Amino acid sequence: MFNYATSPHNGTATSRDAAESIKPQVNRLCSEVLRCIRNSPNGMTCDEAEVALGMPHQTCSARFRDLAKSEPPFIVKKQGLNGNDLKRDTRTGRGAFVWVINDEL
Repeated sequence: MFNYATSPHNGTATSRDAAESIKPQVNRLCSEVLRCIRNSPNGMTCDEAEVALGMPHQTCSARFRDLAKSEPPFIVKKQGLNGNDLKRDTRTGRGAFVWVINDEL
């Protein structure tokens, strides 16, 4: 459902190796992240999903990217009343975008 012909990578040998090693798990991991976001009425940041799922940052952020970049996107940035993308603080105090399920699916 979510798999690419080849898992995304930046072209370096390390990135290619990591992409190949995760490829058989991409569907399951994307499904877990999507379910987590769907079950959060106020949306989720990647940091919040990492904590909720016990998932490493690199794995979780890549799945957020997969879900956001699919056509059509499964997740979109949550908008505030003023139309701006909402952010919440992460565990380190930095602002992170809040993601929600794409209602247009």
